[in-house]
Amino acid sequence: MEKQIRSIAVLIGGYFLAYILLGMTTATLGPALPYLARNVGTSLRGISSLFIGHRLGYMIGSFLGGHMYDRISGNRLMTGMLLIMAAGMIATPVIPILALLVVIVFLLGIAEGTVDVGGNVLLVWIKPPKIGPLMNALHLFFGLGALISPLILAQVIRHTGGIRWGYWLIAALVVPAAVFLFLQPSPRAAAAPDTDRVAVGRYLLPVLVSVFLFLHVAAESAYGSWIYTYSLTKQLADEVSAGYLTSAFWGSFTFGRLMAIFLALKVNAKIQLGGSVVGALLSIVILLLWPDSVTAIWIATLAYGFSLAGLFPGTITLASEHLHMTGGVTGFFLVGSSFGAMALPWLIGQFFESVGPQVFPAFLTAAIAGSIVLLAAILLLLRRCRTKKKSTRMSAS
Repeated sequence: MEKQIRSIAVLIGGYFLAYILLGMTTATLGPALPYLARNVGTSLRGISSLFIGHRLGYMIGSFLGGHMYDRISGNRLMTGMLLIMAAGMIATPVIPILALLVVIVFLLGIAEGTVDVGGNVLLVWIKPPKIGPLMNALHLFFGLGALISPLILAQVIRHTGGIRWGYWLIAALVVPAAVFLFLQPSPRAAAAPDTDRVAVGRYLLPVLVSVFLFLHVAAESAYGSWIYTYSLTKQLADEVSAGYLTSAFWGSFTFGRLMAIFLALKVNAKIQLGGSVVGALLSIVILLLWPDSVTAIWIATLAYGFSLAGLFPGTITLASEHLHMTGGVTGFFLVGSSFGAMALPWLIGQFFESVGPQVFPAFLTAAIAGSIVLLAAILLLLRRCRTKKKSTRMSAS
């Protein structure tokens, strides 16, 4: 038994490590955007096509990867995808042609999406006694990687004037993690639960959860991708301090994930999700009320990152309590989140130069307001299903 517990702990540690690196690779695109645009000789509007390529790849990786986890060894699949991530990070900063860069970022997105599905579903398949704290811890490590990555890029930019060595350093860190996971045994797919649990919102609940993930991941990705450029354009920061502002967002996001681990031990996922979306909306209101204040943008950034932190793991935890979590179902959820992470940053890029930087907080407000509506719909569905199930049992007795 002790050997089995140790083996499970090592396996969980491997997924945590993979998620640190996933966070690092995902968070590089926003701070690198002006430098990548310069490399290929295009505008911010043109370079925003990278968001489409990246997230389209992420969606494909999430969908196909989810089904692949149901059929082949999960750790072997994650190993291959991590190695593709390393190759993509090596190539990205040296590509001089926009179309080719979009292809590379697309492949990088496929690998990242597959790793993302794997971390979520394989952790559930380990069958821990309480999934909430571990799921929050997994995504804490994503936030930790996303915090470290802009700091690395900021220092590389400061000393070299470019991003190349920052990308290459992150690529070098990915390879040992891939080797480590390759050597670990993979957990097996979870058995189908009882009929009542499967029946609760079997068709509608996954759709609502996927749309909810679409909206709040859109709000998260857009902020991490555009706060650097927004603060520069509004003259609220220079290049180095804008990088620090991006790191502050991911830093508060990481701290929020840490606090969410302890919160998940005390409260259920529904309460955690409700507090998160309300806190995020109040944070964006700060940006809208004081758009030219350096103090306001720092307060809003810290509060927004902290508020968003528990949304994704809380959503997966809530879904796992009411649905049979296969790789395919998890992949479906991540398709929604990937589409949101692609659509909103791209949409902001289409209007940022022509309309002005104020489109940034405006679109964020719409996304968070939509999240509140979807969360209410999910909770209402679960309540109705619970009431219907009680009525059926009473009738049967």
